[in-house]
Amino acid sequence: MYNYMISTDDTSAANLKIEEIKKSLESEYDDIGYDLEDDSLYSLIDELVTVSLFDSPKFITVKNAHLLSGASEKAALELFSAMNDRDSQNVIIFLFTEEIDMKNANIQKLKKYTTYFDMRVKNVSLEEYALNSFLSDGYQIQDSTAHLLSNYVDSLSSLQRAIEILKTYKIEDKIILPSDIEKMVQKPLDENVYNLVDSVLSHNQKKVFEIYHDLRIRNVPSSYLISLLINKFQEMYNVSILIKANMSKDEIATLFKVSPGRAYYMVQNAKSSNLSKIKDNLDYLNQLDMNIKTGKVDADLGLELFFLK
Repeated sequence: MYNYMISTDDTSAANLKIEEIKKSLESEYDDIGYDLEDDSLYSLIDELVTVSLFDSPKFITVKNAHLLSGASEKAALELFSAMNDRDSQNVIIFLFTEEIDMKNANIQKLKKYTTYFDMRVKNVSLEEYALNSFLSDGYQIQDSTAHLLSNYVDSLSSLQRAIEILKTYKIEDKIILPSDIEKMVQKPLDENVYNLVDSVLSHNQKKVFEIYHDLRIRNVPSSYLISLLINKFQEMYNVSILIKANMSKDEIATLFKVSPGRAYYMVQNAKSSNLSKIKDNLDYLNQLDMNIKTGKVDADLGLELFFLK
């Protein structure tokens, strides 16, 4: 039997690895899905030890595998025994989309009996994925354009959606240009908030209200936008402190669970900003948030006054 364990924060990243595993197999398999939120562990064990009706091997994907950590010792031992049938051609993949407790005895044993893949988005090069996807379908795209596209998305899932939109839009000449991305792909909300923070710190009120207007068109409530701004200013403040403590970009990427590219911009933003200004804006926004929640200030008016201060 072939046993795998996949940990991921993006189901598309996990599906890429699952498809890669399938392509590496020579035989035809019966696809079977289990979800430990709905199916008992013993039904999974029965599946492993029961021969298929047509005697073909099984390709079993187990969702919500983090629930194994709460399985009884007896059930876990029966599972591991069924997984270690050397004569079986079955494939089983345990899919973890929640945080894994690596200190848990069942999880430690599961990892011992499986091939482990960490498919976190920060470990997947979105730029390289975009390049390969376009080039494999006969499209032309420059490295710099693929890099631009990677900055317009915040996950592998959103990148895949953007690629499909661009492929359909440019199906005639099959040449992907920066202007195509700017026209067809909407920047993630985080990107707009980062730009808004930069404009606030540089006192560029014209740019501030352009971005604010764009966000309001996208129906982003002022109260939610204030929360996002607090998060970004807090992030910048934390990164500034970490830089002063000589923490590297890669260490910051790991700590914040972001891609190296995103960590690079976080570090650059923090380095180019005055720490006292960041702290002043953070304090102002926290007080504004409290005043809004207690009914002292209207959210729209309070946010616009913040932009004008």
